[in-house]
Amino acid sequence: MPNIFLFVLNHPKKVLFCIALVTYLFALSIVNLKYDFTIEQLFAKDKEETEVYFEFQKDFSREDNVFLLVHQIPDKVSDGFIDSLIQITNTLDNSPYFIEIISLADIYNDSNKKGDGYISRLLNIVSTDSTLGSIWLKLRDDYNTFQKRSKVIDFIKNTTTGFDWEWTYSGIPVVRNTYVEYMIKDNIKFIPPVALILVLSLAFLFRHWLYVILPLFTVIITACWILGIMSITGKGLNVMTYMVPTLLFIIGVSDSIHLLSRLNIYLRRNLDMKESLELSMKDMGVALFLTSLTTAIGFLALLYSSISIVQEFGVFIASGVFLAYVLTLTFIPSVLILLKDKIHINVHNRDNTRIMFLKKVSNVVNEKPKQIALASIFLTLILSTGTLYVSTGSSLLSDLHPNSGLYIDLKNVEKWFGGILPMEIIISRNDSVNIAMHDSLVMSHVQEFQEYVSSLFPHTNWISLQKVLKQVLYEISPQSEFPPDQETLDQLYILTQGQTENLINFEETKIRISGMLPDLSSEVLDSIEDSLEFFADSHFPPWLSINVTGTMPVALKTNNYLIVDLFSGFGLAFIFISLVMGLLFLSVRIGLISMLPNLIPIIFAADI
Repeated sequence: MPNIFLFVLNHPKKVLFCIALVTYLFALSIVNLKYDFTIEQLFAKDKEETEVYFEFQKDFSREDNVFLLVHQIPDKVSDGFIDSLIQITNTLDNSPYFIEIISLADIYNDSNKKGDGYISRLLNIVSTDSTLGSIWLKLRDDYNTFQKRSKVIDFIKNTTTGFDWEWTYSGIPVVRNTYVEYMIKDNIKFIPPVALILVLSLAFLFRHWLYVILPLFTVIITACWILGIMSITGKGLNVMTYMVPTLLFIIGVSDSIHLLSRLNIYLRRNLDMKESLELSMKDMGVALFLTSLTTAIGFLALLYSSISIVQEFGVFIASGVFLAYVLTLTFIPSVLILLKDKIHINVHNRDNTRIMFLKKVSNVVNEKPKQIALASIFLTLILSTGTLYVSTGSSLLSDLHPNSGLYIDLKNVEKWFGGILPMEIIISRNDSVNIAMHDSLVMSHVQEFQEYVSSLFPHTNWISLQKVLKQVLYEISPQSEFPPDQETLDQLYILTQGQTENLINFEETKIRISGMLPDLSSEVLDSIEDSLEFFADSHFPPWLSINVTGTMPVALKTNNYLIVDLFSGFGLAFIFISLVMGLLFLSVRIGLISMLPNLIPIIFAADI
């Protein structure tokens, strides 16, 4: 390593040229950086829930592609209002974006009452107080990506802006895009104050503009290289890796501070710049490497996660930490060597209030080590009791600020229409039994089950094959009970096949019960799933079974997996870093003690 340091100091222009060339090539590749904010990336790999969800999508269709446009309804619904509504739906229908559009116009259209449109009469088209209506839009799969959804949302808003009906735009596609936009905006807002704090801190520590610029350029180049690597490897930015540049901005600057602080020590001894840099690099090279190694191990522990984008996040951060280390020992010394004759390094007198304060603290620590250790242990034990009350439960909206527009809109839609978060219940028939899924026996069990589901969520309209057949039977013969005889059921099934093709799979071995729910916590959802499974086990024959899936259940279960993975990863990182420190100091005791300054703040944070 000393030979490498000497090469850097003897050939600064070559080193800077190589850094500039690599940076230029990576910067070119950033232009092709992809953005992929699909929610499926957050689903845990090789987990039963994830496999069931994707199997559901293959058997039926996506359930996360529904827009809900809420609008006011006049006190007296006039033909003019219906004509305007038809105009809006026709404009939306003539676009290439949607598979299906359902609105109040379908209910008022007499043609729907003569054969089709049964599902439109089962949906919550009107709010509970009859003051609001809704338009349901089913997005085509080709347009269900972040960039394309943005265009679709703009198209919807442009189409409806001409009608002053106090619109609320909701649905999973809106939630996805708005959530990502919030994250990107927050990340952008976060960078300027972080940069300002770094600039002020560096200026306060070193009192020289060069010592401020060089660390900042180091982390900027590091971020550029990492983004270039993302682009070249085809990974791109997602809901996790978009935070990588900002985190590197914070983590990567520490190496520069350590190196420049050590450099100032030698400069105060009146050594020239080259000799001071050589000694500083020799002193700090191994120490900074070990610091980078332990930091990287902490992030590489995320490889234990079952979520691929969390693994990628850990790898890219760990790589960035080492790139920042390399650039600290190459870029900064090279620039300082080239500027040593042109810029006078103003070494600030360190005999000031700050240094005096730190010396006093150091003296207290040296004089009273036992008291300080006992006080630390006592505070840690007291505060650790708070960790017993840390909740691991979450909901899909728990990360949103209650005053954010998205949160307010979603809560309003929950109040008006029961919710927009999809949950699917799949009822499957065992292959060993040759009974049609629209058989009267199956329909009887499904009706009983659906009544139980409706009792759990009274404000949610559950759509299923059984409910459509029951609705058609009611419109034909209001006095008839469901299920009717098998011959009538067969006729109803044939009559509604055009409308129920997404409610039963192609092999006709599974049917779905679809509902839009309010935001639920993971604990509540687990309890509901247990009650549904218990009801099915106690009321269904052995050849019928259920699976609960959908965007909300899978996302919440993924959150539970993530928590377990992070705790496990933390444990692994703790063990590996302790081993590294133990090998470094040839003492297991020192290795464990060195971890306490990191462990105690975590306990404090958990208590807060």
